[in-house]
Order: sequence, then structure tokens, then C-alpha cells
Amino acid sequence: MATITTASCTDDVVTLVLDDATGLVAGEHVHIYGTGYNKLDGHHNLDTVDLGTDTVTYLVNNQDDIAEYSPASAVLVEQVTWIDADDVEEFIGTVDAGADTTWLETCTDAANEFAYHRRRASGYADNPTVAPNGAARLGTILYAGALFRERGSIDSFQSFQDLPVVAPVGSMGQIMRLLGLNRPAVA
Repeated sequence: MATITTASCTDDVVTLVLDDATGLVAGEHVHIYGTGYNKLDGHHNLDTVDLGTDTVTYLVNNQDDIAEYSPASAVLVEQVTWIDADDVEEFIGTVDAGADTTWLETCTDAANEFAYHRRRASGYADNPTVAPNGAARLGTILYAGALFRERGSIDSFQSFQDLPVVAPVGSMGQIMRLLGLNRPAVA
């Protein structure tokens, strides 16, 4: 996440100066919040990233020119795209169209964010647009599948049996191992 220090728009090209653009790459999908302009906020793909000046640009349609200003609390948040819904559907099986598809997309986005930010908190410096390795990718898919299967449940996978079923043991532990999390650290 980066704080937007200044924003402007000329000929439908939005220019943002950030407090730190480290890790951002051209073509990356980001979320912009709090600029005060509906067309500037939202989901966008970065067209250019200048790490020297911490400046990024992206296109919007039919936006009047906006002189450079300093938004009060605007931020740019990277969208992590290690996996997509098709990866998760391959794991859990075919998903019915409609609400299930929307829920699958939500779980996929949540799993991407969870995996990326947990790894980042553990000291990894991963690219948000490419999974760092096959294990992290698989861990993210497994986590998204677990989230999808827990829909409508209080604390675990759904069950419609008369007797309580013991929750699958080791699922979260396996996900954490694949993501490389909660490992011992040597100072």
C-alpha cells in the first residue's frame, strides 16, 4: 500500500505521486481509494511506473482535466493475482454460474491477499502479480478452496450429517507450510 501525495489528470491520463512506488510494475492491477474523484478511484491497470520519482500513471475515460492537488487520505493498494478463479475451480470442481461464481471470485481475491500479505509480514519480498513458486501458488489455491467450501458455515466445512463430523485436520497447517509461513527464524 502506498500513500498518494499528489494527483492530477490531463487528457484522461491520471498521474499519481506516491510516498513509495517500490515493488509496483507497469501493467499491474491496483485499487485507488480516497482521491475525491469517482473516475480516479477504483480498479485500474498501471500504464507507467517511475521508481525514481515515485510516479505512476493510468488511463481513465472522459475525465475533465484536474490540476495537481494533494488528496487528504488517498491510497494505492496492489491487487495480488497469484491465482485466478479457474485455478480454484480446478481444485474444487465445477462451480454453478451465478452467485457461486461471484463467491468463488471473492474467495480467490481473499486468498491472494491473505497469502501475499502473510508472506510479506514474514519477510518475503514477493511480486504481487506472479506467485513466487509452485508451493506458494498451491497453498493459495488450497486456501481459496477452503474459504469457498466454508460458505454458510460457522467455523469449518459444511456438513449435513446428524452427527458432528471432525473437521479435517492439517488443512491450515499444510497451507501454511506451502506458503512458507510460521517457520522458525534465526536471529
